[in-house]
Amino acid sequence: MAMQSPTTREPVQAPEPEGLEHLPLKDLLSQITERVTLLASKEVALARAELTEDLRSQIALAKHLGSAAICAVLGANMLLVAAVLVLSPWVPGWAVALALAVPFLVAALLLARIGWRKRVKKPLDASLASLKEDLEWVKNKLT
Repeated sequence: MAMQSPTTREPVQAPEPEGLEHLPLKDLLSQITERVTLLASKEVALARAELTEDLRSQIALAKHLGSAAICAVLGANMLLVAAVLVLSPWVPGWAVALALAVPFLVAALLLARIGWRKRVKKPLDASLASLKEDLEWVKNKLT
């Protein structure tokens, strides 16, 4: 199993398991340090990539919810215009204003539903699973 050293970018060869007992303590500690450093850098890279993807998803959520909010405000505005026109017995145009309000409110509901589906349901899911696996591995190696 070949891994790259984080400092020199040269492959580090993992010794055979039976050969580990004959290695000096200094070499063993050096290999452990290199592997832990490599593991930590890969975990950070995974978390960074996952955060980027989660951020993109949250931005899409914000865009759709913002659009839904604008449509809701416009729909509410049209309902207020309809109420005013209903109170005015000289102008029978309240039905037109009501007909304009309904499509805005329907659009608001649809955009809110689309946006809600784009939310991040389990943030950093892969990173947390990987960290749990690493912790279990360390626990098993120490016992």
